[in-house]
Order: sequence, then structure tokens, then C-alpha cells
Amino acid sequence: MYCVSYKFTLLSNNSETRRQFIEVWGGITQFFKESCGALGSRLHYGEDGCFYAYAQWPSQSVMLASQAVVPTEHFGRLRMKWAELAGPSEILWQGEVVADMLD
Repeated sequence: MYCVSYKFTLLSNNSETRRQFIEVWGGITQFFKESCGALGSRLHYGEDGCFYAYAQWPSQSVMLASQAVVPTEHFGRLRMKWAELAGPSEILWQGEVVADMLD
């Protein structure tokens, strides 16, 4: 399994923006699961007011192949909304899972 960890800073950090960001994140995750083979993601809200997430993929090659998938119109709308809510994504780390203790 391959994982990527992200940090997101909202442009306006209020409860409505946070709610919308969570909704958009869910829609984008669903697209990657249904169309690209992703395994899912987890989204966290930090004490610093930023969102942190990690996405899981079966392998790095599956994740990289997702870049060639043609986005749906709905996905495009989600990405536009994302741009209204948050600054650029920051990748904190990425790599292979060596031990999984979550189950």
C-alpha cells in the first residue's frame, strides 16, 4: 500500500468553509476511489486550524496512473470549489506502508 500525506490551509477558516471543505474532500476521494483505484483517505483538523489528510493507494504505480484518468464534470466542479476554499496543497510525505496497525 502507498500513502500520501497532505496539509491544507483554508483561505477563510470559519465553520461554513470547514464544512464545505470536508464535503469537497469527500467528493474528490470518492472520484479517486471509483475512477482511479484509490483505497480511500482520512481527513483531520489540526489545532493549528489546518486540515491534514492522507490518501491510500494499492501502489505508487496506481496513484501515478490516476493522473491519466479523464476527470468527470462533477470532479471539475469539486476542484473549482476546492480552489475557492483552500490554498495550494502541501505534500508532507509519501511512501510505502511498512506496518499497518489501524484495524
